Amino acid sequence: MDYRIKELAELSGVSTRTLRYYDQIGLLKPLCKEENGYRLYGPEQVDRLQDILFYRQLELPLEEIKQILDADGFDRQSSLEKHLSLLEQQKRQLDRLICTVQQ
Repeated sequence: MDYRIKELAELSGVSTRTLRYYDQIGLLKPLCKEENGYRLYGPEQVDRLQDILFYRQLELPLEEIKQILDADGFDRQSSLEKHLSLLEQQKRQLDRLICTVQQ
């Protein structure tokens, strides 16, 4: 399924301005631009945006995210597994903090 910029923004929770900026810096290029100038994003771009958002959650700078995603050896599955592990670790830390505050 293809998404116009506004649809992708709503789906992902980022602004259309952010998506345009990601296009400008080469981080997330649209699948194509329609004759009227609207950007269209396909499944590969949606997956890449998800990866970008995962790395942003880890507070990595955009340039570093671009380097990671554009690297020849980038393995999305491995990246997702590592991210899941980090999220689980953060969850355990938050659970301990919550327990401490409750006591």
